[in-house]
Amino acid sequence: MAYMRYEIVAEAYRDMEQAAGRLALVDRMAALLAQTPAALLPTVCYLCQGLIAPEFAGVDLGLAEKLAVRAVAAAAAVGPEQVTAMLRETGDLGQAAEQLLAARGGRPASLQVAEVVGILHQIAAAEGPGSQGRKLDLLAGLLDRATPLEARYLLRLVTKGLRLGVGTPTILDSLALVYAGGRGARPVLERAYNICSDLGRVAAVLAEGGLAAVEGLHVQPGNPVRAMLAQRLSDGPEILAKLGGRCAAEYKYDGVRVQAHRTADGNIELFTRRLERVATQFPDVVELLREGLVPGEAIVEGEVVAFDPAAGELRPFQEVMFRRRKYGIAEAVRDVPVGLFCFELLYADGQDLTTLPYPERRAALAEAIAVSPRLRLTTATEVSSADGLEAAFEQAVTDGCEGLVCKSVSPASVYQAGARGWLWIKLKRDYRTELSDTVDLVVVGAFYGRGRRRGGYGALLLAAYDPAADVFPTVTRCGTGFSDADLAALPARLAPLARGERPARVYAWQEPDVWFEPGMVLEILSAELTLSPNYTAAWGQVKQDAGLAMRFPRFTGRWRDDKSPEDATTTTELIELYRTARRAQR
Repeated sequence: MAYMRYEIVAEAYRDMEQAAGRLALVDRMAALLAQTPAALLPTVCYLCQGLIAPEFAGVDLGLAEKLAVRAVAAAAAVGPEQVTAMLRETGDLGQAAEQLLAARGGRPASLQVAEVVGILHQIAAAEGPGSQGRKLDLLAGLLDRATPLEARYLLRLVTKGLRLGVGTPTILDSLALVYAGGRGARPVLERAYNICSDLGRVAAVLAEGGLAAVEGLHVQPGNPVRAMLAQRLSDGPEILAKLGGRCAAEYKYDGVRVQAHRTADGNIELFTRRLERVATQFPDVVELLREGLVPGEAIVEGEVVAFDPAAGELRPFQEVMFRRRKYGIAEAVRDVPVGLFCFELLYADGQDLTTLPYPERRAALAEAIAVSPRLRLTTATEVSSADGLEAAFEQAVTDGCEGLVCKSVSPASVYQAGARGWLWIKLKRDYRTELSDTVDLVVVGAFYGRGRRRGGYGALLLAAYDPAADVFPTVTRCGTGFSDADLAALPARLAPLARGERPARVYAWQEPDVWFEPGMVLEILSAELTLSPNYTAAWGQVKQDAGLAMRFPRFTGRWRDDKSPEDATTTTELIELYRTARRAQR
């Protein structure tokens, strides 16, 4: 067994939490990875993601804050009420534990990384009668042996609030520095991660076989492929120009995007775009695929849509979200029937299809699906004129869809896992008027309310995502559209993401009352995009010394829990929306 003191990881966490910028994060992360034995490299990579296993593994520690408070109390030999009081004072259970254990007296650093992760896996596996007591005992025992600094990060890890400001691109950059000679190797590592969604696996292959071995990784059922994403435009001729004069116009359904995997043993699992396992929530979809998916092993992407099979009608997004639940599954299946509309085949019986052009993937998909009333292919039409695209759009809206995804049919139209490129372009109803742009933005700060909103948050500071720099530049401050219930819930929803200082990956001029690690995504409606010296989104890319800002932003009421912060609207999309609106005004 490889040995590495957990204290080394905790000290790196401390340094990264204090880092002022992304370059400092990368350098400190690289120093940690260079210290890590190769056998423990996957484990440390997971830990830096705030995980103990790959994201898609669905390992849940199942530790509520109240249980963690009791564990701290047991380890520090104080009452739970004292821990709660310290938690109120610090606003962070990790800091509360650190201070209480420091007062208890120092402990020598004795915990090993493998030992810590092994106990955390035992906590996650504890189920059934007495499981909460077992979890409590295991965590309290771990904290009893931890140094105060180790306890800070153990508590943050188990309560899902590590707050390092580290994204996966930062870890990939660090791996490239340590094992591949420099950050120039990151694209190879990024592609490997995008097709397997397992950072630990990429790290292990890199450490053992070098960059060539990483290039040899391929898609396989059981490992979700990170979703390919689309740009957006509102002008048909411009879309056709971007796609070489012709495209496949596919209906864009208003549902939950899932990736279905059938493995060699016949098991079928459904993953969301955020790599959550949802097969138990959609047992009817699993059954549809069991009967209608032809290949023995396959990876299929589709949209789960609320669907009335008797009337043949699509139902609103809110209805399918009713199915996202842990309990009452049988009743939900009965009350809200759904259909699966398939649009991609990424793997079939040993063949990785992601490198094939779209027309070939679509043809293979048609052969892989035995169509039934509730299992279908997305409606798709090849068009080569603006009139044809407009007609397809209008028909999609008439049929109850959001609009179209216009897909390249060129020989280069491969499936770009994890990328948002110009091979797919969304044309949605929301983008059809110059004063109605719907975007998905990340909460990075909050301002305290006044008057009727006193005592809570009155407005949020929101950011887009810049994937090239891996930062979140601000684009607006929004306090409109929130119900009283929304506002009341915000502090608790955002508490795990709160930071005392600006997170390293947030790029902002403003100083909100509270900073947040990028984590929560909201859908925002705005009157228009305008140039601003106060916001940093697309800074200097449209005009020198100016960024883009949203005028009269309004929360639509839609929490995008299905999206990670890196799935938010990008600065490139904002630039395109701005330029499209300006052209329309001429």
